[in-house]
Amino acid sequence: MLDINSIASQVKYNCNISDAIYWGIYSPCGLLLRLRDLYKFEEGINPGEKINHDKIVTWIGKREKLWEKLSGLHFQKIEINNKKYHPFNVRDINSILMNKGFLYGAGYGDHLKPSFLFANILKKRKSGKYSIHVVGKEIARDLSTAPAMLQGNTIIARYETMKFFIMEKYEELKSNKYRTALSSAFSEYGIPKNKYKKLSETLEHRLSDIAQKELDTYIYHELGEASQRKLLGQWWKELLVNLPYSRAELFLRGLKDILSDTCREGMLNHIISEKKAGSLSFYVAHLGGFRKVILQNFVTAYKDFLNTRNWDIIEKAQREGYKKVRGYIKILKEIAHKDGLSPQEIERALIQKITQ
Repeated sequence: MLDINSIASQVKYNCNISDAIYWGIYSPCGLLLRLRDLYKFEEGINPGEKINHDKIVTWIGKREKLWEKLSGLHFQKIEINNKKYHPFNVRDINSILMNKGFLYGAGYGDHLKPSFLFANILKKRKSGKYSIHVVGKEIARDLSTAPAMLQGNTIIARYETMKFFIMEKYEELKSNKYRTALSSAFSEYGIPKNKYKKLSETLEHRLSDIAQKELDTYIYHELGEASQRKLLGQWWKELLVNLPYSRAELFLRGLKDILSDTCREGMLNHIISEKKAGSLSFYVAHLGGFRKVILQNFVTAYKDFLNTRNWDIIEKAQREGYKKVRGYIKILKEIAHKDGLSPQEIERALIQKITQ
């Protein structure tokens, strides 16, 4: 018989070690938002509920002290039924857990931060050779907030995390600094700005429904990423490792995301084929940093779409975006195969090439 509490405790221990070592990869604002969501998760607070300021300040202080104790330690093995497994041995651990309705996730996220997850399985399906698992209640998790993750040939879609994301975007909508794309996204789902001011049971149900539909869209980002593995290959991983915490690394990650979204198997093709205008608006609202710079033409096409509702405009911009990114990747591969370049030289060569 599985000892769920024991497994959760072991996974959470590794989550805390990962957070203790890698919390610095986030911006101050990004870290605070992740700490807020993690606090709500650990305290059983619903995404839309208000937080007691004094309580979360105390919790953050305790978490920082815990990180100080754990920052020099190593991940522990996961013991199940008196047998120990390497924490990244996802296959063998899940061979036990999945029969009982649970899923274990372990992989690497942004900046190669180790990420661990232990959750209940809501539903699962296949897409070609890929297994898609939608998880509900997350029993143990770290600071990582990706709504969907690709680990080997498995895609983990996190419904609970997606609800937090949609609720956060709704709070942005209620502020006076909302973006047109975000307002359009909620309007497509029947929630115009200022119609709802306080969270109600009806509104929470509607936001949960949005989260479920948007999570399905995010799955196609991971399917798109999986389809581009051969194009990127080992040289891409080595290039990323040589560019830690740099502008060039952020640019590379932005390229990979766009490649995943604009390819035939990716998110935008799914949005276009299903004519999901709400998902399209959420996509544009979420564009930022280098991704928005690279997809300037797509953003322009989106503005035209709002006036015309012509999906051909979006499809054309999608194809152009994919072609543009493929061109950048060709340049990057040439740079990556030059021997003896330091990270600084790689970054300078990359910036010089893409700004020509």
